[in-house]
Amino acid sequence: MGNKNKDHRRQGLVIDYRELGTISISELGHAVFEDVQSLKDIYHCHYVKGARLWLPITNEYGDELDVKRQDGRRIFRMDTHHFRPACKDYDL
Repeated sequence: MGNKNKDHRRQGLVIDYRELGTISISELGHAVFEDVQSLKDIYHCHYVKGARLWLPITNEYGDELDVKRQDGRRIFRMDTHHFRPACKDYDL
């Protein structure tokens, strides 16, 4: 039996950038930064967990491109290189 009281709404927040059309990575970075600042300042959101960013990579005309490693293999997923000390995951 399923849990009838469980809320089936999607948890979290989707920020939609489709209306911007084809833009540069730099411009997208600025837009994401401004939106995150708005979440902090206006909506008082200060933490996230398990966030993901999906980017449909294109050229300047909107034609889809493959992202490839230096050896020519395609990549579909990239883990962040942002450093965060593990001690921040625990209440000390």
